[in-house]
Amino acid sequence: MLNRKKRYAYFRIMLAVFGTALCLCACSGKKGRQNGNEISESSFPEDESHSFYSDSREDRSQAGAEEIKETDEEAGMKEKEKKERPESTAEEVSSVTDSQANALRRAEQYLIYDAFSYSGLKEQLVSNGFSEEDASYAVDHCGADWNEQAAIKARAYLEYSAFSEDGLIDQLLYEGFTLEQAQYGVANSEIDTSEMAKEAAVSFLRYTPYSYSGLIDMLKYQGYSEEEAQAAADACGADWNEQAERSAVNYMQYMALSREELVEQLIYDGFTEEQAQYGADSVLD
Repeated sequence: MLNRKKRYAYFRIMLAVFGTALCLCACSGKKGRQNGNEISESSFPEDESHSFYSDSREDRSQAGAEEIKETDEEAGMKEKEKKERPESTAEEVSSVTDSQANALRRAEQYLIYDAFSYSGLKEQLVSNGFSEEDASYAVDHCGADWNEQAAIKARAYLEYSAFSEDGLIDQLLYEGFTLEQAQYGVANSEIDTSEMAKEAAVSFLRYTPYSYSGLIDMLKYQGYSEEEAQAAADACGADWNEQAERSAVNYMQYMALSREELVEQLIYDGFTEEQAQYGADSVLD
């Protein structure tokens, strides 16, 4: 009887403990849910959380759009540079033959030591055995400034001979320069036409006797103006009696002339009567 009562009491105690445990678990879960709601609502308000994530998405979208825009702009710039950039010369270089390259090197060597016109340099290359095509390629690609070449050539001529402006232009034309190139060359040659006329007068008298008027005519024929020719004849330092004597000697070497005929010939050449008589008397006496 007693054992039955003990078992009954034990059962009641276990039932009470189990019920208490269930109550404690329920209360703990409710409190946890309440605490969780408080944390969520206090730390991450619904409106602020939505604004934060929305702003982040907008910022990322804007940054991505700007990055895409910059990428498109860079691509556009690269494409523009590609169009503006000269095409590669690799194909052009590879198409140059050995004979063209040799002609070009020879042309560049010539231009180091002398001045040439376009046609003059081409003729020089052809005379050295290069073909017309190779010579044309070399002259086209040698990089010469033909105006400057004309100026260099003009100065070179003036170092060794006297020229008028017209005479120097004619000489440059003969060398193959165009009229415009020749005119540029003379204009940039620092030519002093008065000094050139004087040098020309002295040079003429060195090899051939002239009267005063005959020398002026010769200088004018060479392209000097009337004023330049006259100034040169006045400044050349010639003794016109001596010039008449030299002229008389030349005539008597090839012709048999009387005194009167010789005097007449000297007067015809521009000597005065006194100068002619002096020349004839010097030869025939």
